[in-house]
Amino acid sequence: MERGINFPNGADAAASAVPGKTTMELVQQRFKSDETVHLIFEAYQIKGQEHVEGLLALVSSSSGGTYAIISFSFLRTPLSACNELKINKVFPINKSFQLTKDTKGSITEQQFDLSTDDDRPSKYYYHPIKTDITSVDYEEFVARVYSCKSSMWIAEMPVERMLNFRWLDDYREIGEVKQELKKRESQYIVYKDIIVYCATWNVNNRPCWDNNDSLRPWLACGETPPHIYAIGLQEIDKMAKVMLNGNQMAMYATQWIRKMLDNLHHGTGIEYEELQSVRLSAMMLTIIVRKKLRQHILRCRINSVARGILNTLGNKGGVAVSLQLNEANICFINSHLAANMENVGDRNEDYKAIEEGMRFEEDGRPFRTINDHDHIFWLGDLNYRVNKPKTNLLEQSSDQDQIFDLRLERDQLRLEMEQGHCFKGYSEGEIKFEPTYKYDVGTDIYDTSEKQRAPAYCDRVLWKGKQIELITYNSVMAIRQSDHKPVYAIFKMKIKTRDEAKYKRVQEEVLKAVDKRENDNQPQIVVEKTGIDFGLMRFNEPSIRDFNVYNNCPQQVDFKFKVKDSPLNDICEKWLQVDPRSGSLLIESACSIRIRMMVDANTVTGLLKKISSTRGKCDFDILILDVKSGRDLFITVTGEYQPSCFGLSMETMCRTDRPISEYKQEEIKNLMNDVSPEYRVTMPREFFLLIDYLHRQGEKLKGIFQSYDRRQLLSSQFNAVRDWLDTWSEEEFPGTPQTAAEALVLLLDLPDQALLEPFVEDLLISKSKSEAMELIALLSPPKRNVFMHLCMFLREGIERHNYELSNVASIFGRILLRSSKCTVTIDYHNRCSEFMRRFINIEMADSVAGGAGQGGATGAGLQT
Repeated sequence: MERGINFPNGADAAASAVPGKTTMELVQQRFKSDETVHLIFEAYQIKGQEHVEGLLALVSSSSGGTYAIISFSFLRTPLSACNELKINKVFPINKSFQLTKDTKGSITEQQFDLSTDDDRPSKYYYHPIKTDITSVDYEEFVARVYSCKSSMWIAEMPVERMLNFRWLDDYREIGEVKQELKKRESQYIVYKDIIVYCATWNVNNRPCWDNNDSLRPWLACGETPPHIYAIGLQEIDKMAKVMLNGNQMAMYATQWIRKMLDNLHHGTGIEYEELQSVRLSAMMLTIIVRKKLRQHILRCRINSVARGILNTLGNKGGVAVSLQLNEANICFINSHLAANMENVGDRNEDYKAIEEGMRFEEDGRPFRTINDHDHIFWLGDLNYRVNKPKTNLLEQSSDQDQIFDLRLERDQLRLEMEQGHCFKGYSEGEIKFEPTYKYDVGTDIYDTSEKQRAPAYCDRVLWKGKQIELITYNSVMAIRQSDHKPVYAIFKMKIKTRDEAKYKRVQEEVLKAVDKRENDNQPQIVVEKTGIDFGLMRFNEPSIRDFNVYNNCPQQVDFKFKVKDSPLNDICEKWLQVDPRSGSLLIESACSIRIRMMVDANTVTGLLKKISSTRGKCDFDILILDVKSGRDLFITVTGEYQPSCFGLSMETMCRTDRPISEYKQEEIKNLMNDVSPEYRVTMPREFFLLIDYLHRQGEKLKGIFQSYDRRQLLSSQFNAVRDWLDTWSEEEFPGTPQTAAEALVLLLDLPDQALLEPFVEDLLISKSKSEAMELIALLSPPKRNVFMHLCMFLREGIERHNYELSNVASIFGRILLRSSKCTVTIDYHNRCSEFMRRFINIEMADSVAGGAGQGGATGAGLQT
């Protein structure tokens, strides 16, 4: 297949006629059913030198009652599916939201900034002419955005309306998997009933040990033992003592908590423990839970907001606990607001300061506010009083029902809530109990002091959120230790709980779907085959394999073979060549990749090292095809190498019991890794066969060993000589003396370790032949015998003037004394040549054969 050829996709022509969804419809699919996309606006950003096209969507949530701008970029164009839209940033349209146009020093007027108090401004650009018919122009975009902001924060809102941006959490870079799981909550979320017991009491600076009376009338009401208690106390002690003695206040708090735990609802097998307490001056909130429930509480945070004197001392203010129970986020607040009949505005301000100032640290987020919870319970001494009527109806009336109704009609809290001045969105149960303040201590009689404060419903329990049902709301007249009566409210709350079995099933489906979408959206190519098998490979025989890669995705794909780490520093092993190494594929096109393998004089050593050092099956290589912005593909190059004598050490060849050609790759690997001193023969047969043949050629040897370079191409007869040696053939030699000389040099040069290792460095600095012979005697028998016979053969040829001493000494000196430790310099080459001259120069005094004769002895040795 030719590279770069385009192939038709073969799609049904009728399919293209099916109308696709509009961009607006695709954007809407990215959101949940209660979230509405009101408009889209085409905009782009400049990142470095790149223009990143995208769009901005104005979206609202009916559950949150709020608007936001969601910034998208395109994974591909034109859009064909909603998963091709990537969310880049979320801008809640809160009070700090800004859309500003600043053209100072700009290259274009078509730009603007979006910002909130959470982050620095983000710059966007737009084209003067829109390209999508469902998008709006810049002027309409700005007008609609500010209209939505005005509807939330400027216009009068119904009291029951709750504004929150919790719905945006699903889009704030939490990952596509979590977004998809959030969308499918209905498939794995169930609602479990939880009984919540909220109790509040201003104890009027009375320590809990002032009396032995039980708190059970206050804390143990109702038929069912609660799952969670939220108990708020105010005025545990006087502010002066609080400021002067913190240790004493801590002791008071501990005593109160202990007494609470001793007076809870008794149930068979139900045990309670303190989860968390938080105190601000003389105000405290304690959360107590069933012990078995504790393991399901995943997060618990506390905080406080001080009000009162200078808004810092905390004689007024609020304390709160935020927790996550299963999948539900719950917040409890205990507050003590400004006192006195006329300070309604101060109480409202205290409420606002607590609501706005209460922040809970959150993993991965700046903070969580009170309104960022699913269920909120606000209790405490809110200090709202009962306004006096213009006439003295309360004093004149003897009808208790009428008095009760009149008080509730003039209750400051209800009036302020109706006017939207405080506790927006909160609910309160029907009040059927008497005012809780102010009593003469120890009695059920309202204040008889000089001030004669009017009875008021100071102590309240409010709630906000869905799935909350009030069971009981009452005060406890029987507890008389304070000028306030304790109040409690019991709720049945349905909390979101994950059904683990259903969740696991949905999660698996989502992971598969997201993984598929990611694969579809990534640039990717299809490889015809990821396993390239070269079959049986032989020394000095090249082989070629071709395979195709295809681009089936709707965008151009760039690819390249990845360069591997050191020591390779290349895309493949040296015995492989890959062409092309990189390229680009247009849509619906293909490219042919060619891999050429050649095990030759330059690569056989590396291949044999890889084979001997690899446990188990040895692959020739693994190529990494790097797809730009996509997944890497791995292509395994396999095959079987047919061992040859070329590249094997003398020791390995002396361990064979049959011709090399009869060995498998795994068998020769075992011989290469054998380090025992036992050999079947003391000199390789392959070496002897070559020496014997050359020795018998006489005058035909003239002119051989003129030069040597392993990078040169081998002669055309070389492979026949290879087979003759590897099979121990008894046939006539299939080549010429020149071919035999070529094979002899390679046989000595290709093993990983030089023939005279491990004594090369010592031999190079030896001063005489006798000193060198002491080292040579320490070589393994195969190496020593090869060296001795080689030198006798070369001495004979030089004596007969078949070749030049200088050439032979230079060539064989470099081969036999090859060392990776020695720097290759002129001096190094000279020393190698000088060493060889000691053993092959006929004019030298000593005989190589330990005093044996010259020519005749050499010939006899070769024939033995």
